[in-house]
Amino acid sequence: MTAEMFSPTRTSIKEANEHLQQLYGRVTELEKTVQEQAESLIKKDEQMQTRLKEVSQEKDSEIAELRRSLEASEAHVQKLVASLKERDASMQHLQHKCQLLEDISQYKPMLEGLLARVVEADQMGESDYNRRVSNGGTPNSHHTQVYQNSMEMDNSPSSSNRHFSISEEEDGGLT
Repeated sequence: MTAEMFSPTRTSIKEANEHLQQLYGRVTELEKTVQEQAESLIKKDEQMQTRLKEVSQEKDSEIAELRRSLEASEAHVQKLVASLKERDASMQHLQHKCQLLEDISQYKPMLEGLLARVVEADQMGESDYNRRVSNGGTPNSHHTQVYQNSMEMDNSPSSSNRHFSISEEEDGGLT
């Protein structure tokens, strides 16, 4: 085997060169496509990074707004709870007053009867006293003392304050 057997011919060299030119053109084309795709991917990546930052900022902003809203709601709930506690306390106070009034109203007929008897006794004591004095006699000391005590009580400044009322405006209790 000699070197002449493998020596290329002019046409085969020309064909090989044309084939290499085509390969070189194809490689150049592929490199250009790869470059364009790389640039496109870089551009898309930058766009995605920008969009990701925007979404992240929107998310952070929305979270901050939700936190503010939650804090405002919690403050409102605390106010409502305090108001509810205040109303419960007021209701308990009013229920206690109501119970006192119910208890007092049970004694009303008895107190009215007692008051009528006291007025009757006072009138009888006064007329008996006046009758004895007008007849020139002296009333016994016990009746005189009772009558004078009742007169002092009727004329005392505190006698006009012998009433009670239930009102929230007056120091919160019975007076």
